[in-house]
Amino acid sequence: METTQLTSNDENLIDQITKTNEATVDLDFFDGAHIVAAGIRMTDGSVYEGVSLPTAVGRASSCGEPVAIGSAIADGYSHDDIVTCAAVSYPMPAHDEDETRIIPPCGTCREMLVDYNEEMRVIVPVEGENRVVEADELLPTRTW
Repeated sequence: METTQLTSNDENLIDQITKTNEATVDLDFFDGAHIVAAGIRMTDGSVYEGVSLPTAVGRASSCGEPVAIGSAIADGYSHDDIVTCAAVSYPMPAHDEDETRIIPPCGTCREMLVDYNEEMRVIVPVEGENRVVEADELLPTRTW
């Protein structure tokens, strides 16, 4: 997988969604609701954010990435306008983490990101460092 270093725009996106994550997490709701915040940056520099939405029926739950993309689409953007995606997770005790951190998209979100823009830049942790990959590199053996 080919990776590149983060730009200042990437760092700003991470900072913005980290603040959203810290402001929206609800540790008393569903034993930790909204623990993931995601953001997408559009071609014009606009940023759309989303938070994870847990439910009692697991498959009705939603990750932050589709919430962010849905918000951008509802606001009139096209899938081709998405430039970069990142997600951060709140430091839950069960995760043995002390601070908010970048997390890779889950398998379902990887599929969705590729569907919406396979060249989208996705910020992921690689060997202890935040790096950028193209969405389609997250699914190296996708055949459709």
